[in-house]
Amino acid sequence: MAPVTRPGEWLRLGLAAVVAAQSMVLGMAINLTPPGPGVRLWIHIVLAVSALAVFLLAGLPIARAALGELRRGRIVVEQLFLLGIAGAFLASLQSTFVGSGSVYYEVVAVLVAIYTLGTVLGDRRRSELLRAVEALGAEFSRCTRISCCGERQEIPVAEVRTGDRVLVRPGDGIPVDGRLVEGEALVRESALNGEPYPVVRRSGDAVLAGSHLLDGAVVIEATVPGGERRLDSLLGAVREARLHPAPVQREADRIVAWFLPVVLAVAAGTWIYWTRQAGWGVGTFHALAVLLVACPCAMGLATPIGVWSALAALARRGLVCRSGEMIERIARCDFVVFDKTGTLSEEEPGIVDFVTAPGVDRGMVRRIAGAVELFSNHPIGRALAAWAPLAEAMPSVDSVRMLPGIGLEARVVDRGEVVAVRLGNSGVLGPGAGAGVLEVMLHRDAAQGQRVYICFGDRVVGLVLLRERLRESVPAVLDRLRALGMRAEVLTGDRTAPVLADLALPVATGLSPEAKAARVVALAGEGRRVLFVGDGINDAPAMERAEAAIAVGSGAELARESAGAILLAPDLETVAEAVTVCRSTVRAIRGNLLFAAAYNTAGIGLAASGLLHPVAAALVMFLSSGTVTWRALRHTRKLGVGEPEAQVGLSEGEMVVSGAGEVRVAA
Repeated sequence: MAPVTRPGEWLRLGLAAVVAAQSMVLGMAINLTPPGPGVRLWIHIVLAVSALAVFLLAGLPIARAALGELRRGRIVVEQLFLLGIAGAFLASLQSTFVGSGSVYYEVVAVLVAIYTLGTVLGDRRRSELLRAVEALGAEFSRCTRISCCGERQEIPVAEVRTGDRVLVRPGDGIPVDGRLVEGEALVRESALNGEPYPVVRRSGDAVLAGSHLLDGAVVIEATVPGGERRLDSLLGAVREARLHPAPVQREADRIVAWFLPVVLAVAAGTWIYWTRQAGWGVGTFHALAVLLVACPCAMGLATPIGVWSALAALARRGLVCRSGEMIERIARCDFVVFDKTGTLSEEEPGIVDFVTAPGVDRGMVRRIAGAVELFSNHPIGRALAAWAPLAEAMPSVDSVRMLPGIGLEARVVDRGEVVAVRLGNSGVLGPGAGAGVLEVMLHRDAAQGQRVYICFGDRVVGLVLLRERLRESVPAVLDRLRALGMRAEVLTGDRTAPVLADLALPVATGLSPEAKAARVVALAGEGRRVLFVGDGINDAPAMERAEAAIAVGSGAELARESAGAILLAPDLETVAEAVTVCRSTVRAIRGNLLFAAAYNTAGIGLAASGLLHPVAAALVMFLSSGTVTWRALRHTRKLGVGEPEAQVGLSEGEMVVSGAGEVRVAA
């Protein structure tokens, strides 16, 4: 989907450019070789009408913006554009009436063309930022609802209510947040979290709107109304981000605010000096050149292009910022504080070891245990449920009964054999179960963790060890943050954190939410600018007090609302990438502002000295804007905005199921 620019803007730009080119040739000709009085008057009228037509058709947005902000007491770039246009037109009009002096009607068309070009470029960058999310919203705007009578009806997603059931066919997108109640399938969630590999979703599993079904038809029961999906909040966050100026944008506004009065003073001084030296015509000529060359449109272009490009680059990497302000906030940070559970560690425990009694079919134990645990919503049960068969006959499970505080028991029919199964902690063990043999078989490096015993009848046949696991990307992100000169530490409410033992990282344990917030405040008091990365409700107070906060997308709603950015990608290296992108963007923007200021200052000096023709001044200003735009777009390409996303293909027979139930597909 190509970036969208309104056709009328291209038409206005083309009109202004054509008139500017023709008027420049004609204006230069009559200024260098004045014609007779009659011909001169008609040429002047043609030029004046052309300039007025261009302004009325394409330049009114400049006047509306300039006068509107002036009524609010603000100084903006459009006011300097309007001054240049008015000065050129009025000076030319005076020359027309008095019958002597040069005319600059073409400058009106030149300035309107430059401003319109900046508007078109700005709209293009904004549309690229929103392109992917708007397409995502349109794709998931309708669904097939199944009524209580089994009738199917195509409706807008906005009409879905909690408890409604929605049919999703193979290859379609999942349009609602809910849970599977019928069927199982591979689901690609890359649009939401950046993970390129599909995952298995079965009855009872939660699914999110924005994911795609790869195989199998499923029925999903909506758990939130159609207008309150996580997808909707993310779309809203991206839309809102472009409405809030970043501090670096306000910095550009501040430069313009003092720049305009200085330019007016220099133009007035230039007019007075040259009028005394060579008459009012020469004074007006040089004063007009000052106004034209000083127009800080380059400053106005440098910042928004940089901010919008950075927002788009971060979104492609799986980090959605609520506002452009986050770009500079993250860039300023020099200290990172991580929560542990659900942030540095996986949200749910993972299987680290599995042993079976001598002579027992290991595959049968996994198959039966996985089938039983499909009936459990416990995190441990979800880890074991990954063992349920994907491509073979599912064991028949009935008479499932919860054992409070212990586990599950069920009756299973597997390939014609009836098995009484119990799974859970040591409470499922009967007298003489022989669990000690399995304990000895556990790997010595995996001795610590949560044990799940699997019993067939009175005999223990398997032992599973689960443990909190670090995300695979933790060591890499810590190395990258250190390379960026950032220190890091962990604040956790857990009493112990053995999973962090191998990391050279300060860890504070047993902290309350208030204690976490107090630590962030203390770091700020030491002059640190803290970036807090967390996912829990207990992280919200600390997030509110940090310089910048990133919430892990799978975490609590309160944490996501407290943070200025949401991390949808599962890879924590995105945090380090965000710091790199934001710092690079702020440096580029400030470099462009400095370049534009130096360029304009040199141009003003030449114009005030009488060394710059007004038309040349307009072209110099255009060159300044083009150079800054080129520099900004070059930085955009360095950020990778607009590059095609990697595609992951599915090949039959190449699926590998991990202990967490993730199906990885070989490329």
